[in-house]
Amino acid sequence: MTAATNALGRELQLVHAAQWLYAINAEPFVPGEGDPYARLVRGFESGENGTDDAGGTLASIAERGPVWRSRLDTWVVTGPAALRELSAGAEPAVSAAVPQAEAWLPDPERQRTTGLARDLARRGGTRAVGRLAGSLREQAGQAAAQLGPGPVDLVADFAEPLTAAGYAAVLDVPEERRAAFAADLAAAAPAVDALLCPQTLDTTRRLAAGVRGLRELFAGRAHAEADLLLAVAGARAAADLLGDALRRLLDRPREWALLRSDPAHAARLVEEVLHQRPPWRACPLVALATAEVAGTRIEAGDSLTAIATAAAVPGGPSGIAGPTGTAAADGASRTAGGTVPPGTAGISRTAGATVPAGAAGAAGAAGAAGTGAAGGVGTAETTNTGRVAGTGGAGEPGAVTVLGEATKTNGVPTPLPVAACATLLPAARALAEHALVALAARFPLLRPDGEPVRTRRAPLTRRLVRLPARLGEEETR
Repeated sequence: MTAATNALGRELQLVHAAQWLYAINAEPFVPGEGDPYARLVRGFESGENGTDDAGGTLASIAERGPVWRSRLDTWVVTGPAALRELSAGAEPAVSAAVPQAEAWLPDPERQRTTGLARDLARRGGTRAVGRLAGSLREQAGQAAAQLGPGPVDLVADFAEPLTAAGYAAVLDVPEERRAAFAADLAAAAPAVDALLCPQTLDTTRRLAAGVRGLRELFAGRAHAEADLLLAVAGARAAADLLGDALRRLLDRPREWALLRSDPAHAARLVEEVLHQRPPWRACPLVALATAEVAGTRIEAGDSLTAIATAAAVPGGPSGIAGPTGTAAADGASRTAGGTVPPGTAGISRTAGATVPAGAAGAAGAAGAAGTGAAGGVGTAETTNTGRVAGTGGAGEPGAVTVLGEATKTNGVPTPLPVAACATLLPAARALAEHALVALAARFPLLRPDGEPVRTRRAPLTRRLVRLPARLGEEETR
């Protein structure tokens, strides 16, 4: 073990110790049990009761107000209005809040450029994914065909292998490199959560090796930076989205039957899961511009975390409250009119993420390259919709809707307040939809066969690592 590795291990331990210390000990002059943000990011809370409230932590975060300073020296921003102000004014970029053994995020200044968004769109945007619809459908069918009736782990035996195969197709991984690609993806699985929550040293070393392997695979490519981001964060979003959709279906046999009779229901189901459990519950950011958010001045360079807390607010069957406390509209009404490629009947292709007005140039580039559906690039409630220069997009030449004009009545913004993040979702969504259709077509019955298991130290993704189920044929008597 090198001196550098030892030093990194000590630093990670100190950060995690601070998270535990502030989470447990009451703050001066503030009654309660400590800093709820610290409780969240240490990654040991749970919330399998349908509200995803992390044991009440999200509610405690919301009670502090829309903007407040954590003892971990970061601004915590919650609530639809504050998140919109943040996106519009502070020009936030995703930034690691803890030390990284191997960097994989683009530089914050690079994230605000049109070049990155354009590259991401070309590699994983709506049009790119549309061209791969046949291949993704074939991959999903093959993954389902490898399963037999009886007990199965839907994460280890289906979602993770299919994600590796699907993203190998999306990222043009040569056949002879696909086994190594799958191994590197598995090693890099904690990378997104490691932005906020220090992992164990062994996990960190494996993570770093996985990222290095992926970087070496893409070295020399014209879009190497975008390919790495799609592999690390996009594939993680795809596996988590599919896992959470399957988790939901285990308790809903009627919905499974509906999926078998109507494959188009997969798009509605995935859309609803995206709203209930967005890919990142919290998003570590850095402000690239000075802004006032909910009456609080945030300086350029300040660290902050955008957190979706509305899932903790009762609001109907979905558990996600809209602006008036009512549940968000059903999945069918959330699509923004995206074009469905030939041969993908019922597969929705909306981008499904908030795009900040402050990143107008990047949003325009993404629209030009085909990442956004006609009518909007978002799924957030919107009051400050704007348009930016581009080609294609919201129904008129040279314009792209910045904050999802077609979805003004939806619930809270997803915690993806950076334009480049929106391009992580088309491939993730498409793969999840094809997977659900293929699995339902093969197995008439899907039932739980044990308790699902989520990994520790995963405050952003809440990553499922085990989903026991039983697949079966029709029962006869």
